Amino acid sequence: MSIGLGAQSPQGRPQEQAPAGARPTRTYQVHGIVVTHQEMRRFDALLGSRAPRGVPFRALPGPLLIQGSLKAPGEPSPQGAPGPSPAAISPTPPLLASFPGMMDIILDNNRVIPPDTQGVAGPTHLVSLTNRGYAVLDRATGAFDIGPISLQAFWAALGTAAGQPAADPFDPKVVFDQYSGRFIVASDSGGDGAPSWVLLGISKATDPTLGWTLYAIDADATSPGTFADYPGLGLDPTSVYISDNMFNNPPLGTFTGAKFWVVDKASLLAGGAATVSEFFRAGLGASWRPAHAFGPTAVNYIVNEGWSDSRNSTHRWLRVQQFSYPGPLLADLGFIRVADYGFDALGGAPQPGCAQTIDTGDTRLLNVVLRGGQIWTTHHVDDPVRDGVGKSEVAWYQVDPALVNTAGSNTVPQQGRVSDPVRWYYYPSIAVNDAGCVALGFSGSDAGTFGSAFYTARRPIDTAGTMAPVGMLKGGVDSYYVTFSGTLNRWGDYSATELDPADGRTFWTVQEFAGQQSGGACPTNNTGRWGTWWGAFRCGCVTNADCDDGLVCNGTETCDTGTGACLAGTPIQGPGPVGDTLQASQDPATATATLTWSAIASAAIYNTYRGTIPANFLASRPSPYDHACYESGDAAGDGPTLSKDAGPPGAGTAFYYLVDGENSCGEGPLGTAPGGGFTPNTSPCPTPP
Repeated sequence: MSIGLGAQSPQGRPQEQAPAGARPTRTYQVHGIVVTHQEMRRFDALLGSRAPRGVPFRALPGPLLIQGSLKAPGEPSPQGAPGPSPAAISPTPPLLASFPGMMDIILDNNRVIPPDTQGVAGPTHLVSLTNRGYAVLDRATGAFDIGPISLQAFWAALGTAAGQPAADPFDPKVVFDQYSGRFIVASDSGGDGAPSWVLLGISKATDPTLGWTLYAIDADATSPGTFADYPGLGLDPTSVYISDNMFNNPPLGTFTGAKFWVVDKASLLAGGAATVSEFFRAGLGASWRPAHAFGPTAVNYIVNEGWSDSRNSTHRWLRVQQFSYPGPLLADLGFIRVADYGFDALGGAPQPGCAQTIDTGDTRLLNVVLRGGQIWTTHHVDDPVRDGVGKSEVAWYQVDPALVNTAGSNTVPQQGRVSDPVRWYYYPSIAVNDAGCVALGFSGSDAGTFGSAFYTARRPIDTAGTMAPVGMLKGGVDSYYVTFSGTLNRWGDYSATELDPADGRTFWTVQEFAGQQSGGACPTNNTGRWGTWWGAFRCGCVTNADCDDGLVCNGTETCDTGTGACLAGTPIQGPGPVGDTLQASQDPATATATLTWSAIASAAIYNTYRGTIPANFLASRPSPYDHACYESGDAAGDGPTLSKDAGPPGAGTAFYYLVDGENSCGEGPLGTAPGGGFTPNTSPCPTPP
């Protein structure tokens, strides 16, 4: 089922003038270190195994109150409660690729929960990151070209001793920067009383197997006694953006505000010292997600959620801040209304064969995309039935920054929900391609479905707020129950759905699923195993141009806009024979033969073949033929429809000649054989000549 909410008319006053942006708290430089995969493998061997561990879940304050809201507490939402709407006219996109990624099943000696599943496609490889490790995969087969290498070994060149940047990395993120053709990664490290670090890496080239340059940013340098958690990663043409929640060290462990680091991309690409601008924001909420921008843009945005007009209200707003240049400068634009949620606290998702439920975390935003001036983001929320259950569903939004204002008086132009009557959906990620298609990948489970990976998409011609029927990427195979030293059966904390830079249309998603239990079964703790699964798909065509597969000779395909399917065209054939227009003459003085023929339709070039007729067959031309390529195209430069042969045949023999036309779809026939059918061509001319 899809729950859709279409376009809403702007309410209240028009967009205000954006406030002047604030300057960074400080700007400084950090130096990088180059590392190869061979060095990472050596670090991995030296570091050895670590005890199974869980990355702590840090609770956040909320809901956050809008000061001076135009809406009185308890006033009915202008959205109304979300309700069922028809599914998109698009069908479930078929999978173009599907194969396993990193598995806890394989990596028993260094187990971590949750995996924090991340992955992205580049032009030649896939890069996978989880809390457990790093790998580079072949994008055609899914084979592991490099790794898995532990996450600590990936960052180890920065130092792994207590207090050093790679002592305890967690919460990895990875994106592909389509502007520069590089992979960019980030993680947090340390904290809980130890020095806190933000780690940043950039691949040396578009091919990630050629190594990385790694940097360490001191996260608590300007706020001693605090540590960073739950990073966000975004980029635009000029900068890389990292966000983090900041907490007081134990025993308090309380949230203090958010930090943002803006890294000058030119300095990062140069491989030397990288220029970093740092911002701190207190009182503006947590879990800010910077946007991954596509296309030209002079600004970028960072977004969070959970704003309300009353402690007991289910009304909800997003908050948006803007980065601008020269700077960077950071301005708070205000709020924009989304559909209500918070009817019940999020619960644990059920699964078969196990009374222990899967933890679904909270409602923080999970990733943000900026394309064509519009912001797209997603998270999971509780369903709109106030029943104390808190069944989770996916919510997604299109945000027009021009409608954001300090009063929060406008509504997002498009939003929707992906839900099911019984299944819980959680930890989504969102991507938008250059045709305006939107894709989601996420996890799900219910009393009859193990923790599984799912996906869906919509085309821009689909009804506003709708998504195609949900497809299963990978079904879970067993119950999942792992807490290690904690109490939560951790899943998530996020996933990845990204755009393929090779074509700008294909989506890649990597999602978590429940693998085969090992060493017992639920309710025995720590026997569950997570796995990750990759899939690629497209949302279906919108126009005939979407069906261009680059294979001209297959014929022009057309788009069935009703189903989104590309309909095959009529294949384009090679040219026909030159026929009886082929004429030969011979210079009696030099014995040079000159061949001429008439141009034929659709031929781009012509190939000349020469064979020998033995003395005993001079009156005929029976098989076997022995002709071979004599001149490919106009290789001799004597004209496209002319060929000369200066070499006389042997005594008592003769030459015969054949000519065919050729275009990008192949060679045409050499003519008709005496016995019927086309004359064989066993030694064709090279293509192209």
